[in-house]
Amino acid sequence: MNRTIGEQSMNSESSFFDRFSTVIGHPVRAQLQDGTSTDGVLYCIDPETDHLALLCPSSNEASGYDVKIVLAHHVRGIEERPQESVRLPTLAELRQERRKESSNERRRGDVASVHHRRELLTQCLAKNFIPFEVDAGGNISVFGGAATISAPFRTVQCANEQLLRRLQQLLSQLDKQ
Repeated sequence: MNRTIGEQSMNSESSFFDRFSTVIGHPVRAQLQDGTSTDGVLYCIDPETDHLALLCPSSNEASGYDVKIVLAHHVRGIEERPQESVRLPTLAELRQERRKESSNERRRGDVASVHHRRELLTQCLAKNFIPFEVDAGGNISVFGGAATISAPFRTVQCANEQLLRRLQQLLSQLDKQ
């Protein structure tokens, strides 16, 4: 569905918002009064002023997209799904991509946090002269396997109540640092 709506007059009964609110979140081409056009993902249309907010590909690749506000009196028309434009994702696709990036960043942060906590815990165990070994899976085995502390290194698995209580105290001290 490739539709272009021409001349927008301030006195028209149908505003950009009325005509194009259904394509918010999709790629459009805003045709401007000076004969140029701007491609972007239609982020929103102000229902009172008809100003457009477009997410346009950034020239700076690190930021990805820039927000461009196009004032209604500069807009001659809006073309839905421009054919010859660069492939632009929908807003839903952009959000999904951002969620994946955020999830990957959190995961990397979580891994770094777990490694940091394991390092702090091994330092604490050494400082308190508690014998331990770190196995191939990254788990900490204390007193020759009498207790095990696994990632994220906040709980202890141990059958001996005294040892369990002492290791829980160490973990709680570690949390306070």
